[in-house]
Amino acid sequence: MNQPFFVLAIATLLFFTTAAQERAVKIDFESGSFFNNPKIPFDQSFEIVGETGKFVEFVKANIYYENKDYVLHSYVWNRLENNTAEAFSIVVPPVLKSNTKYDIEIITYVSLSESAKAKLLENVKERVRFLLMNNIYFDGKGVVVNRPKDVHKKIEQLIEEAFKHQESKNQIEMQAPSALVLEELSKQQDFRFKRFFKRTAKAERNEAASKIVAEKINHLVDLIASEIQPFLNSHLVQHHRMVRVTSVETDKEPFTLPVNFGMYAWNKSATSLEGAVQNLDFTPALGITIPFNNKSRLAQKSRLFDSFGFSTGVLFRPIVDVNGTEFVTPGVNLPVYAGLGFRMFKVVRFNAGVIAVGEKGEFNFQNLTFLPTVGLSLELNVWMGVKK
Repeated sequence: MNQPFFVLAIATLLFFTTAAQERAVKIDFESGSFFNNPKIPFDQSFEIVGETGKFVEFVKANIYYENKDYVLHSYVWNRLENNTAEAFSIVVPPVLKSNTKYDIEIITYVSLSESAKAKLLENVKERVRFLLMNNIYFDGKGVVVNRPKDVHKKIEQLIEEAFKHQESKNQIEMQAPSALVLEELSKQQDFRFKRFFKRTAKAERNEAASKIVAEKINHLVDLIASEIQPFLNSHLVQHHRMVRVTSVETDKEPFTLPVNFGMYAWNKSATSLEGAVQNLDFTPALGITIPFNNKSRLAQKSRLFDSFGFSTGVLFRPIVDVNGTEFVTPGVNLPVYAGLGFRMFKVVRFNAGVIAVGEKGEFNFQNLTFLPTVGLSLELNVWMGVKK
């Protein structure tokens, strides 16, 4: 066999084998850190691995921006019935940003026993009952529910808080409280007690009202419990252990500069024999964008808008008013624009800003006119050959 060809084949095989392997970071639960404090990739998948006992049924990895309190991404490991391994592996896809720090939270879960489920349900029922008792009352004329929508929201928050340390291995979602609960809360508003309490003594009326309130509360508690039951009937696991690894860095990448090409709208007024005349037109332009390092919750959740930034560039031809007078930015001989905007669908940038122009041939910056402008452009990243 040809030796150079053999060496080349082996090298190619090793390259593709290495490329196919995902980088892994191993969690040390005792120290609450990754072994060797590694950097993590942003442009390829990586694994979070760790050792657990056989009793651990579920592991979740939550990823946050450094020092932020909202979850950016969440991934899980869910033990299969025939898996007796004492280790877990969570694959994180390439969703991170380069040269950015993240906090990564690892939570392990163990199975919840039937008796523990029953105690949890009873605890929730008592808390819901107490909440309802403070919001359903007899006002002398009828039984009143204090702002049904607010009460429904409070029940929702109570249940969310009560079950924040539990997860369903079967991925069964919590359905309580449903719209039916809100409907039942609102029903009482339309019930009139005038006829019901007619010719009834005050003491008897109060006793009857208390009974109706108690029945109403019991009915709502039972309804909410029935909506919680499907979640409880699933294979439920409970928070066992948690570590948070802070300030984990991603790899750096070659610096790229967003370059955009598109059309910018402008309106230039001029005085003629007919008075002030507007001239609205569109001009092609080329520019660059300096993205903001935006880590807000809104920017993260938005699927349509991203990459907020400052843009500047030049229009390809002078701005001309109705009299034929050309306007440019002094020293450039073309109109220069600057603005703020955001990117849509990853490739289109919308900007709003101003164009600074003066009459062509004049170099007096004190006579500049600032024209409002909006633009829509195609944006591409150009590699500048330097590191961040």
